[in-house]
Amino acid sequence: MLIKKIVCGVDAANAEAFSKAQSQWGALSHISGFIKQAGGWRKTIDEPLIAEIISVWENREAYDHFMENEHDVIYEEIGQKATLSSIEVALTQVDAEGAACLLENREIKYEPGWTVTKA
Repeated sequence: MLIKKIVCGVDAANAEAFSKAQSQWGALSHISGFIKQAGGWRKTIDEPLIAEIISVWENREAYDHFMENEHDVIYEEIGQKATLSSIEVALTQVDAEGAACLLENREIKYEPGWTVTKA
């Protein structure tokens, strides 16, 4: 499995807009090779706020196809870019157990609306 970890810095003034945009990634559920995405706010009082999203893919090929063909269309449509102050993305290969552990990070206050599962 391929894990995509996305860490976004979000100014407090944009937190609501970011959350609303993050809740609009439902189109992922129909993408071939997509398994699950979940995320929320890191439990901190620091500014900017930090959002963490974990996306699970069957393999690198499926993820690369998504990035080349669907990602930018979805990203532009929901207008999330304007809500970010920073973004970091990391890709990691893991087994199913490793993916489950990443999706259960106790330092994150998960937002139910941010969760997308395979249709």
